Amino acid sequence: MSFVLEFSRPLALDGVPPAGSSLRLQATAEECAALAARFDLVRIGRLEGEVRVQPVDTGRTFLVSGRVLADVVQTCVVTQEPVPARVEGDFDRLFSREVPVEAEGEVEIDPEAEVPEPLADNKLDLGEVLAQELSLALDPYPRSPTADRYLAELEAARPGESGGPFSALDALRRH
Repeated sequence: MSFVLEFSRPLALDGVPPAGSSLRLQATAEECAALAARFDLVRIGRLEGEVRVQPVDTGRTFLVSGRVLADVVQTCVVTQEPVPARVEGDFDRLFSREVPVEAEGEVEIDPEAEVPEPLADNKLDLGEVLAQELSLALDPYPRSPTADRYLAELEAARPGESGGPFSALDALRRH
């Protein structure tokens, strides 16, 4: 099974100068549509970002920093209505050729240490980095402006019930 990245912008790491390299990336309409399907979004109207790749440790490790900017439409978790949102976020990630892609045996990780992500080959896909950063910056529980009113109406429509989702348990406790 092969996996095709929706927004691919590979960068050959051997071509990154010691002073680093800055790039501006922008997804096409087709790439935005494919990413919207991947992230279960109604639509991505725009996805762009600025990325800086800086070699660290004699070119074995790379610091990738930048900013992601997107206009998205998510689905309200209450009403299922479309919820437009602007997503913005800064990021810093480390990638290293020294980290094994797959580890054998038990691996200990220091939660306080910044652990680089492994590089499988001599390329780093900056489009995928931006796509991942977009997914991390999305609101996990988007709500439309009418969500609270909808929930209040739903609660009022249930005669004899009050107190929210645990009212049935409260009634059992009282008996």
